[in-house]
Amino acid sequence: MKKFTLILCTLILSGALMAQHYRLDRFEKVAVRPFDQGLNIGTEAASLQGPLKPSGIPGNRTLQKISMSSSLNVNGLFSYEERYVTTQPTAKMFTFGNRAGGAFGNTGNDLKFKFTTDEGSTWDSVVLVASNNRNYRYPSLIVYNPENSINPADMYGIVSGPIFEAVWTSQFCGSVRMDGQFEDILFTPNESNVFLNHMNINLFCSPDGHATVASQRLNGISTSYTFAGWEVLNGNFNSGTHKFDWQIPYVKVLPALKEAGRIDASGVAWSPDGSVGYLFGTAVDSSAAYCPYGVEWPVIYKSTDHGATWTKTPPFDFSTIPIFKNYLYPTRADTTVIIPRWYNKWASTQNQRENGSTVDIHGNLHLFGLLRSTLSIHADSLNYFYSGEPMAMFDVYMKPGGGWDAIFVDSLLTVNPPDPGTYGITWDHQGQMSRTPDGSKVFFLWGDTDPAFASENVNPDIKGFGFDAVTGMATAVKNFTAQTPYWFENWWIRLADQVFYDAENHISKLAVSTSIPGLTNNDPLLHQYLTGIEFADSEFSLLVGEQETTRNTDVSPVSANYPNPFRDVTTINVNLDRTASVKVQITTITGQKVLSLDKGVLPSGSNRVTIDGSSLTTGLYFYTVLIDGASYTGKMIVR
Repeated sequence: MKKFTLILCTLILSGALMAQHYRLDRFEKVAVRPFDQGLNIGTEAASLQGPLKPSGIPGNRTLQKISMSSSLNVNGLFSYEERYVTTQPTAKMFTFGNRAGGAFGNTGNDLKFKFTTDEGSTWDSVVLVASNNRNYRYPSLIVYNPENSINPADMYGIVSGPIFEAVWTSQFCGSVRMDGQFEDILFTPNESNVFLNHMNINLFCSPDGHATVASQRLNGISTSYTFAGWEVLNGNFNSGTHKFDWQIPYVKVLPALKEAGRIDASGVAWSPDGSVGYLFGTAVDSSAAYCPYGVEWPVIYKSTDHGATWTKTPPFDFSTIPIFKNYLYPTRADTTVIIPRWYNKWASTQNQRENGSTVDIHGNLHLFGLLRSTLSIHADSLNYFYSGEPMAMFDVYMKPGGGWDAIFVDSLLTVNPPDPGTYGITWDHQGQMSRTPDGSKVFFLWGDTDPAFASENVNPDIKGFGFDAVTGMATAVKNFTAQTPYWFENWWIRLADQVFYDAENHISKLAVSTSIPGLTNNDPLLHQYLTGIEFADSEFSLLVGEQETTRNTDVSPVSANYPNPFRDVTTINVNLDRTASVKVQITTITGQKVLSLDKGVLPSGSNRVTIDGSSLTTGLYFYTVLIDGASYTGKMIVR
């Protein structure tokens, strides 16, 4: 049994768990969580032994973080549905928009666009100041470029979100030219029975000036409210007035759902030209055809008229996608049935609030995030989950010819961090998506902590993956920040909807921001522009399916050192399938070699290699084991 458990842990951490290794005897019941209002409270989790080599190619040492803006507290940033980061590729313009306060100024009730056209060397800004006690909250911000200009003064910032005046009173939407002229904000009062209607889900503006944003409407009061469907706000740019003509009343979309009509992880995604859009969330649909197993998975509506009307997409049984059989557990009642389950109402440290999304060059929707296994579809057992199952992330996407397919992207190595402070707010792994301006390539970004140092995602590195929607080729997973000055320091990751594509060098440059939190959620946050997150076209070299096979079979012959951290002596196990020469080198984080050990020729089988670190000062080091010239690198901490 002990040997089986060790094998299982190794497979989980490498990202692959095949059907013959299922553990169906370990499961847990979890409590019902409240309605999804942007709060994701983690709990203490059992520690995991990390692999020697965390998933992902080592980091990019050309990364740079540039401080650019701030928020008064975490409430100025935390909502996943809001759009904070956007690009205008023609002008090479990066824009970060948020409810501003803290060290970079403003009251915490104002909205600020901060933008650069020279990769952060210089910055400009435009501010919308709160007035008449109308405090801007939880905004989405985006930029529209009507003339495809390279001059920001020809562009317009668009905003939307809720207004707070002791209670939630109304929504705002509007625009301002990026030189500060033509400010125009419309305030729409809540209906009498509305508790919340934030109107900030994935604000978008098409190249021809059609703006769209959505909201989950909650009816009732703070102690008793129910989901009352989505509402969509549309607007058209008026070049004569330099403003948007907003279409009131909102377009209402009310799916027929079970469980008092609740839906979670809502999103909106549009094709590059804005001709096709999708409105979606995870829920239990009332239709047996649309949701045959009674568990949470995507409920999707499509629009081809810029959000004026929405039609439900055809039903699809996601359990028929073959790749899920390689990574998800089957039901306990029938081990031939594997049912993927998206973010849902049951509280768990493994759940992920955010589903990344985009629409590719074919007009097809991609949904990226964690999928969990369904233990049972019996009504009395829906709140039970397998414990110890691999945390596998997938890109689930519409196929050009109809139907759906999926790509395994990576496994999460840590669980969500616990609530760090006052408001009960923390981050998850924040899976997000971007695309090239034409939608031919789509990109995935998320944060995860090296489990050799923590079992919770408290010190995330930024990982990424790319997929070519035209050729069907994929990249390997890249860990951009490992072994860089920004190792472990990437909180509140935000990814823009479009990348900068360098046609001359064939490189896609992802536009990313990260934020430095305070000691508590009530302290200011500093926001930084992160450059150097890139994929070259040449990296799209793996056939879909090949990329996970490559990772799954990459089992290192070198163990992690133990104990770790250590004070004087630590040990590494080296497993050899033949006699081989073994050397060990210890380097600092800057690459300086501080210790070399030549262990000579070691026999086949398991060999214990000890490292005397008594001469090393306290800190973080790399150890590299050379086996007949092949190298295996890990990290160790000297106390």
